[in-house]
Amino acid sequence: MFDKKGRRSDAARAKGRVTLTRTDIIRAGAQLLDSEGLEGISMRKLASILDTGPATLYWHVRDKDELLALILDETLQPVETPGEGDWAERLIAVVCATRQALLPRPALVRVIWDAGWDIGPQTLRIAEAMISLVAESGLPAEQVADAYFAVLTFLLGFVLAETAGVGTPRFGTHPLAGPTDANNRAVTVEQFPTLARFGPATDPEGMERRFRHGLTMLMEGIRTNVDRQAE
Repeated sequence: MFDKKGRRSDAARAKGRVTLTRTDIIRAGAQLLDSEGLEGISMRKLASILDTGPATLYWHVRDKDELLALILDETLQPVETPGEGDWAERLIAVVCATRQALLPRPALVRVIWDAGWDIGPQTLRIAEAMISLVAESGLPAEQVADAYFAVLTFLLGFVLAETAGVGTPRFGTHPLAGPTDANNRAVTVEQFPTLARFGPATDPEGMERRFRHGLTMLMEGIRTNVDRQAE
């Protein structure tokens, strides 16, 4: 947590000034992101929270994009990358840990896409681990990047879906219970029997199971492709 009082040196305290560090700016920015979302972050607003001017922030952080990349890096820092064991089990562990880190801050998914490769060492460390584990599966070299992209987009897309739609009454356990078509005619269950039968839902209790199930299917698909190439 950002602690403004705890950062005052004796000299700065005597003059009523606050000595800022880059870590202070990152943590205050993360709190602002948590409370107001991606669109609510501005260097001017952050400077006001820190009781300083924007110029002071720019001494530590180049711009808003770099600030967001630094927040992303700090958020992903706790994610561990297992060093031993089956490649698929290790990859699942990394992806699951990354999901848990991103769930409290789903806005960082957009930061990942917008930043491209202009990201910090912690984020690059996780990307390196994930693509290395995909390569360890034995896929042909020309398929590694595509398989990694499939795993990455499943992870990030699931985080966005999970934080945006879980529990909403409009996507619950009873599909086709009242919508109408362009002519204001009721949509019936008989028109879409498979949807009505399986009723995909987004109840919070099932999201962990759905995530692991989808991830396991991706791993099985990679294994199948490797076996096919071997044959």
